[in-house]
Amino acid sequence: MQLHHQLFNILLALGAFLTGATDGACDPQKAAIVGGNYTWLVEEKTIKYECPDGKYPHPAEIRMCHGSRWNLMRDAQKRPVSKARCRDIRCARPLEFENGLYEPRQPYYNVSQELRFECYQGYTLRGSQNRTCLPHGKWSGQTTTCDDGAGHCPNPGIPIGSLKEGRRYRIEDQVRYHCENGLSLMGSKSRVCQESGAWTGTEPECRNPFTYDTPEEVSSQFISSLTEVAESSDPDKVVSDTEKRRIKITPDGSMNIYILLDASQSVGKKNFNEAKDVINKLIEKVSSYDVTPNYAVVTFATKPKVIVSTINQQSNNAAWVIDQLEKLRHEDHALQPGTNMKAGLSSVYEMMVNQQEDEKRKQLDPLPIITTTRHVIILLTDGNFNMGGEPVPVIAQIREFLYIGRDRTVDREDYLDVYVFGVGEMVNVENVNELASKKTNEKHVFKLNGLEDMQKAFDEMIDESEALSMCGLAKEYESANDGEKNPWLVSISILRPGRGTEMCKGTLISDKSVLTAAHCFTIDDTADDIKVKIGKKTFTVAALKSHPQYSVGKLRNLGIPEFYDYDVALVTLRDKVTLSAEARPICLPCTAGTTRALRRPHPQTTCREHEEELMSVGNIPALFVTPCHVKDSPGLGLRRRTVRIKYGDQKHLCEEDAKKAKQYQNVTEASQVVTERFLCTGGAEPEVDPNTCKGDSGGPLIIAKRMRYIQVGVISWGVVDVCKNKAPSYCDQSRDIFEHAPDHARDFHINIFKILPWLRLELHEEGLDFIH
Repeated sequence: MQLHHQLFNILLALGAFLTGATDGACDPQKAAIVGGNYTWLVEEKTIKYECPDGKYPHPAEIRMCHGSRWNLMRDAQKRPVSKARCRDIRCARPLEFENGLYEPRQPYYNVSQELRFECYQGYTLRGSQNRTCLPHGKWSGQTTTCDDGAGHCPNPGIPIGSLKEGRRYRIEDQVRYHCENGLSLMGSKSRVCQESGAWTGTEPECRNPFTYDTPEEVSSQFISSLTEVAESSDPDKVVSDTEKRRIKITPDGSMNIYILLDASQSVGKKNFNEAKDVINKLIEKVSSYDVTPNYAVVTFATKPKVIVSTINQQSNNAAWVIDQLEKLRHEDHALQPGTNMKAGLSSVYEMMVNQQEDEKRKQLDPLPIITTTRHVIILLTDGNFNMGGEPVPVIAQIREFLYIGRDRTVDREDYLDVYVFGVGEMVNVENVNELASKKTNEKHVFKLNGLEDMQKAFDEMIDESEALSMCGLAKEYESANDGEKNPWLVSISILRPGRGTEMCKGTLISDKSVLTAAHCFTIDDTADDIKVKIGKKTFTVAALKSHPQYSVGKLRNLGIPEFYDYDVALVTLRDKVTLSAEARPICLPCTAGTTRALRRPHPQTTCREHEEELMSVGNIPALFVTPCHVKDSPGLGLRRRTVRIKYGDQKHLCEEDAKKAKQYQNVTEASQVVTERFLCTGGAEPEVDPNTCKGDSGGPLIIAKRMRYIQVGVISWGVVDVCKNKAPSYCDQSRDIFEHAPDHARDFHINIFKILPWLRLELHEEGLDFIH
């Protein structure tokens, strides 16, 4: 493996030399890291280091070429630094512990080591008695304190790696925190004991540069404060003191969500594009509830760009906002290399002022922007800025505008939340921490190990809901497993004694029903012969119903042995499926869930409008999912294959190729076997379409819209079996066996829009809420 890394680095260095990326000065090999690998980013003239699990790059994850030297990216004096090495991840040590003892006492702690705390007699231990050093350099559990109950406020404790000033805990008493050298403080640097008995601000945490929040931590902490708006918008709900505060929208109130995205060179194009996907996930989450916040989207580098303003009439249309996001390009700021974070935040303040003026013109009294609107600022940045001045004063200006902190007798803190997510490889923890809100028992600043982890966190937020209206969801990030990427796909096996087992696919459409192809079954098959696998669990079947108009032998008197019109069936499971990341229903057309997925108003939207949006004239991009053997792995994987539904001028040609199927030698007119209930894919125009295989029967033909998956067809039959006698080993190949398929290799799928009356009849008790 080490030899492979050395060869890889030599090739990188050679490539850099040949492209002139080094300008004859910086040699990537001279900045190679001991015990790890590096990636040479030619355009940025930087090197990014990578270390094995359990280690981190020291002294920094990235170095930049300045003249003839490799320096740290943030080193303003451009001083040379020591050779990069991969060091073991370790957890910080306690610097002090009040009123008790801990063991073992060491200068540092390795991953999996445990600390145990004990209090002196007369003191009560609060927090975690045992804490374990975790793989990302954080300690498990909560800060341990030993409290005698003598103070008005409880002992706030001393987080590991920090020192505390202040030992009196009466009303108005203050404590201050400092981190050990090399650690960065996240949370509140000072806290004040309040009359309520609670400390102001957020408990501090001292972090190593390599320490990150996990997606699970972000999901649990961020969601409790932001995304439970559906439950919290109930004005009659009684929230106990022990519950976490949630942003609420009162019946006469509203919410503004301002999303700011750092587009500077230090963040980089890759992080910028991934951050866009993360923001889409966030909007998807918030808009899944029955609230319609106004959104603002701002990008900034040297200058800010307001992409969406809260005063735009469509700013509460999540679909429109996502469309605007997808048009964003990092290159829009390419000629402006500076970073003016203050200007980006100032554009939010100006937006608020403009909204106030708009409300004054409408003669609203009192003004909602100040009195009832909740404001949420979400900033994705690496925290670095080099022009415009300090951005923190703008937050103070916004607080003043919203009358927050003006009157100590009126607490308006809930009307503004500022969340900051550290983005990029060189996050300035101190800067992002200063910008974030500091609220008791809450966390508003996060640093994750890459944008993929942030996307995982938002996926976790979505997956907490088990409502059937949240259909068509899947995890999109690379490390998700096949079940998480395609949670609606199921495998069906039919045991036929003496004849083996028939295998088909299907889709989960509710917690008890699976949609598949009728031709997968024979008249002799019973429910006991059928097993359905969803995720890792196998289910038994209670009932099987094929479409009453399906009859495979209907045209045998015409010499046509097979006829697949109405080739659909419903399998009812004996037990309900517990919805999870690997088991979620797909969206069906003309249901309330799909209306929400398409971001259309309910119940005003009609079934015809669904069809017009999904089945527009032309070559409609769609996909199906097929098994494949992953290279160098004995397991069976899944791959999505992109096809085009021929729904325009090529529709007739596609259907005509049905006559070339072996079983249709006696067919004179394609319309004899291709009825209006079929969709056609395949062929070589406008591009080569992949073809389905025999085991794909019953699976879904899917259209993806706004990060949701909607089934428009059921895989039925094909003209040519391109997979016959060939192992489906095309997981990591682009075209492979399909490049050699004949142009008339077509696939036919039952159009779900055409069988809706039967689905409505059979599924009326499944909670799908069909529309007309």
